[in-house]
Amino acid sequence: MAPNYKIEILDRNREKITQVKNFAPLNTANMWLEYKDALSNWGTCKFRVPKDDPMFTQFGDILQPFFNHVRVYRAGVLVWSGIIVRNPRRTKNYIEVEARTYLYMLTTVLVKHDASVAAGDGKDNYRTFNTGTMATAIQNVITESKAFVETGNILKDVTIGAMENPDFPAGYTQADGTTPLTGTWTFSSNMTLQFDYRDVLFALQALASYPAYDFELTKDLVFNFKKFIGNKQPNLVFEYGNNGSVDDYDCPLDGDRMANDLTAVAADPLTGQLIHVEKQDPVSIAKYGRIQGVAAYVDVKTKNALTSRAVEELRLTSTPDSEIHVTLNERAYPMGVYGLGDTVTLRIKDGIIDVNQVRRIVGINVKVHTTGRESIRLITNKPKEGL
Repeated sequence: MAPNYKIEILDRNREKITQVKNFAPLNTANMWLEYKDALSNWGTCKFRVPKDDPMFTQFGDILQPFFNHVRVYRAGVLVWSGIIVRNPRRTKNYIEVEARTYLYMLTTVLVKHDASVAAGDGKDNYRTFNTGTMATAIQNVITESKAFVETGNILKDVTIGAMENPDFPAGYTQADGTTPLTGTWTFSSNMTLQFDYRDVLFALQALASYPAYDFELTKDLVFNFKKFIGNKQPNLVFEYGNNGSVDDYDCPLDGDRMANDLTAVAADPLTGQLIHVEKQDPVSIAKYGRIQGVAAYVDVKTKNALTSRAVEELRLTSTPDSEIHVTLNERAYPMGVYGLGDTVTLRIKDGIIDVNQVRRIVGINVKVHTTGRESIRLITNKPKEGL
């Protein structure tokens, strides 16, 4: 039996105004609802309401960007919540709503800058992280964002949850270039990061990329920063074929941004000179030949940070493998058994397409048909090293 869905519209204080009862289809396939979420990023929700729906007569224009909120319930369970950001179409027939999860609100706040010590020193153009742990830096950025926004902004209600401090990745060295830099991540002259005019989400994603950590803002508005969000479930198998749980798949091979001999570059803040790190993937070079590439980073100020970014970039670009998308059918595990961040096994044997890999779920996209039937698509990536 198809699950029942309920969509509620809320006011700026997240108090319920009404439940939406009538919908217009989103497309010719008669899908009326689409919602998705992503790991360490924001998700969206889309639906259309008939322009002459009685709720507008009773409550007025309650689909206002950055004012009204949306909650989606599936079989009585809250599965999605966020704030309306767009009405991309307002026609004589319907009003289309696009809402985004609350993590999106961190794109509307800039990272707080340092104060100038002396007039004209330029320190107020940057936020420099050169003391304290990474967990403390992340927590400070969130706390400062809460303090900056005005009353009524959803970010005021965010609370701090798990804040796990990473260790320095292997291969980090002190300023002399030879002495290993080990232990828990602490900013210093050996490891400094700097941001100019960047939004908070950009900074969080950049900070998290160095130790390859995850973060989330839960439906209860709890912010977590952790080594791993999700569950390791390689025993959960999604398979394409007779009696399989996958209806369709897309396994692109994309060599457009491929590089297996990567030079990462950044500017030294003291000298203004470029610093660079070179990383290669010998296995990829042996198979595909040498493909050089360059990656430039504005926030990186030390060779250690540059090394981290280069290693992670190379992991994603040294082969033509990219995201694998699978569309599930009614034989798949029910929603709730798997979730964002989980590692699962994909098996696709279909002619020349041959996949049997542990993959990580980095996105979940759900479309709901007017009959109640769901189309669930998983977006997967190669797991980061060690998972």
